[in-house]
Amino acid sequence: MLIKILKWPVISLLITGAIHFTLEAVLPDLKSLFIPSSLANLFLAYGFWVGYKTIHFGGNYLRAILAAIILGILPFILDTLGFGMILGRGLPAGTLAGVYGFSMILFGSLIGSAYVLSRTGNGM
Repeated sequence: MLIKILKWPVISLLITGAIHFTLEAVLPDLKSLFIPSSLANLFLAYGFWVGYKTIHFGGNYLRAILAAIILGILPFILDTLGFGMILGRGLPAGTLAGVYGFSMILFGSLIGSAYVLSRTGNGM
């Protein structure tokens, strides 16, 4: 079930990351605009998508949290090892951005799954 839930969000997040990386590599001045707080809505949307789809595919609230944790690892790794190293942001800034992205995906999943559960009356 987790593969069914995470397949498209992971693919889409990788494409988003590749576009982000390319834009920032070509136009380094975007570094001041691509900050964690400006990307928060994007990560919330990915989290909402995962939480919503988890319940939609028959999962429960705890499984939605697990799916968000798995998806949230991706921006953590990309920000810490990918952008943090390649674009010269440094490990401390990359780690903070990764933790922030992880938490936004988790928060989005909590919102998305709770939204569906509140409409359907399903439980944990």
